[in-house]
This record gives sequence, structure tokens and C-alpha cells, in this order.
Amino acid sequence: KNSSRTTPMKCSSIEEGSDMRGRAPMPESEGKTSRIAVPLTLITSVFTLAVYFAAGWLFLSIVGSVLGDPMTFYLESMHNDALRVASAIFFIGLNALVGLVVLRCIRYVIMSAENEHVEMRLQRLRELDPMWDEDVLQCTEIMRKGSKSFFLASWLLPSWVREPALALYSFCRKADDDIDEGSIEGAQDRLKRLHQRLDDAYNGVPQPNCVDRAFSAVVRAFEIPKEMPEALLDGFLWDLSDRRYETLSDVIAYSSRVASSVGGMMTVLMGGKDSVTFARAFDLGVAMQLTNIARDVGEDARNGRVYLPADLLAEEGLTPEELKANPTFSPALGRVVQKLLHRADELYERADSGISMLPRSCRVAIRAARLIYCEIGRKLELRACNSIASRAVVGKKHKVALALRALPELVLWDRARNTEPVLPECEYLLRALDPSFARAEKLSPDALV
Repeated sequence: KNSSRTTPMKCSSIEEGSDMRGRAPMPESEGKTSRIAVPLTLITSVFTLAVYFAAGWLFLSIVGSVLGDPMTFYLESMHNDALRVASAIFFIGLNALVGLVVLRCIRYVIMSAENEHVEMRLQRLRELDPMWDEDVLQCTEIMRKGSKSFFLASWLLPSWVREPALALYSFCRKADDDIDEGSIEGAQDRLKRLHQRLDDAYNGVPQPNCVDRAFSAVVRAFEIPKEMPEALLDGFLWDLSDRRYETLSDVIAYSSRVASSVGGMMTVLMGGKDSVTFARAFDLGVAMQLTNIARDVGEDARNGRVYLPADLLAEEGLTPEELKANPTFSPALGRVVQKLLHRADELYERADSGISMLPRSCRVAIRAARLIYCEIGRKLELRACNSIASRAVVGKKHKVALALRALPELVLWDRARNTEPVLPECEYLLRALDPSFARAEKLSPDALV
């Protein structure tokens, strides 16, 4: 669940006159990516060159501090301006070249320990979707406009995960949009069509649009259990049924469907192999969803939905019905939101050890996403947990700063392995991945190591 909605992009291959769900098409100019392709490529190239230069300068500075820097002595002794300029250009080029070599060596060391079947998987994606490169470009544009936090974090993923992840998230995003757009009466029919699209994707005959084609290729290439996206659609059904959440366990069960299911699919993409890794991924998904719920209390209530547990509201003399009828903030409501954030923080802490179980090149992106979502909770606390008047937002500069905080994940020692059992509300997801995982959970934590 994410209350922030945007109009979905029109895929270039959807039938003329409508998008995949029959709505009127967007203007043709909005479906093209040529306007952003060149600027993004240029920005990426400049940024890459700057990183190479910085890495090279750092490396040569360390060497120079030990052996001395003959280049500096040489430049200081020269009096010819033309030679100084030429030497400065040579110095910049040398730094960039050294940085390139150093970073490539680091990348080789990191990647060498990762999934040896990466190239085979990527080749399989292109076999399953001959238009893979074009479709991923469209999916990238959808996520750029539809989910800014995920889009930022995705740039920190290695390309072999980033492209499948964008395809996966685009399907989830479009599915969410398709359910929410249109009349309430037609929502059940739209959900049935989503189930049909899911069946088609797994049967290898996806709907003729970029999102479904790319999604179908990903779930088949990576052998993602169908129960994972089905859990997401089950969460949509809970939304349509105007479900009442009596306890925090009920809210976690909902979160497992709309968030942990996606986290589980992402973990499959990154090569998760044991139940502990997936259990911690489910923790992170639930924590993020609890943060979403805490952030969107006012917006959800105005839309006739309350995801706060009824028993926690009752402890403060409140009811879901009163909140929907009159969504106003009170210290009592703030205390309920605070309890939700407290549980989210506990799960964020549990999930941290799971980040160390991922391939090293994937850790920075997941850590960045974790920090950004957790920061939403801190923003809420600064406003006494008042999420009725407006939504708590983490600014772009702050997101970038948090992403930089995640960079040490590349070199940090692995955290202690947290083998706490999977959340009971997420056991069905673990069982879908491999029945032996669930059996191991019931035996003992030591069986998970």
C-alpha cells in the first residue's frame, strides 16, 4: 500500500487507443523516454568520471604521503604556464585512470563472490522477452515518476539486479494503480483481470505491454514462486473488502501481503538461499509498511480506510469508525502512531543482519532504502506523530545524505547473524519459497545457520 499515486506510463506496445486496462492513452510525448535518455546518460558519465577521479586522487594521496609526491615538486618548480596546464591535464587524467583501475579491482573482488549464474540469468531474460532492453527502459520511467524513494535506491543496485527489480516493481506499481483507479464498483472486476494477467505472465503468454512482458521474463528466469505476487493481490482484496484490523498481528498480516511479498521477490533476485535471509527480508518489508501506515493515517482515513489496530485505538478511547468519520489529530492518536513506529523500529533492527547476508554489491541499496524509510518515522516523531494534517516527507538532499551513509556496507564486516524465527504472519511466504524452510523454522534456530 502506498497512498502516493501517479498516472501510470503508457507502454509503447499497448494497443492503440488505450492502455493495458482500457483507459484513455496519455499524450504520445509522455510515453517517450528520448527526452531524458541523453541528460541521464550525460549526468551518469560525469558522475562516474568524478568518482574515478576522487578514487584515484585518494589512492595517489595515500601513496604520496608515504613515498612523497614528485608531481607536486615538479609543478611547483615550473615557470611555463603552457606546461603547467598540460601537466595539470595529465594529472587529472592520471587520477581518473588510477581510480578506474582501483574501482574495477574492487568491483571484481566484490562480484567474484556473487551468483555465478548472473550472466546466464540475464541471457535468459532476453530469451524470454526479446524486447527486454526497450521494456526495461519503459519500466525505469514508470518507477522514476511513481516511486522516487525506490528509484533513488535502485541506482545503488548492481545492473544485474536493478533491471529485473525495476520490472518487478513496475508490475506491482501498475497493479496497485489499476485497482485504485476507476469506480469502486468495478474494482473487483479489475482485480480478476489482474489475476488473469498474473496467470498469463507465469504461463509465458503475457499481455502485450512492456510491464507484463518484462515481469513475465523475470518471474520465469528467476523462478519466483507464484504465491509471492498472489499474496500482493490478496492484499489488494483486503483493501477492497474494507477489512477491520483488530490487532497489530492483523496489520502485520496485511503488511506481509503488500510489502513482505515484494521483499521476498527482491531477495530471490539477489540470490537469497536460506530461510534466515528471507525471514529478515520479511521483517524489513513489514517495518516499511508499518511506517507507510503511520505516515498516511490522515489520507487513509479520508479515503475511508483505517489500518491502525482497533485494540490500540481502544486503549486510547478511539475507534476506527470515529477516525474515518472525523480524521482529526489528538495526543491519543499520536500515541497509537508512536506504538506502530516503535514496532517498526524493532523490525528494522532485526532486518539489519539480513542485509549482511545479501551479496555485497546489493547491500548499499537495501541499507539506503531502510534508512530512508526509517527516517520517515523520525520526521513523524518530530511533529508529535501527527500524520493527519500532512504527510511526513524526507527531502531529496536528505535522501542523498542517507544513501551516502549506506556506502560503508561495501566494506563493513558482516553483522552477527540474527536467527530469530520468521514472523508468524509471514510463515506462509516462507513455505511458498521452500517447504523445508518452514520445517526448519519449527525445529530450532540452529537449523537455520
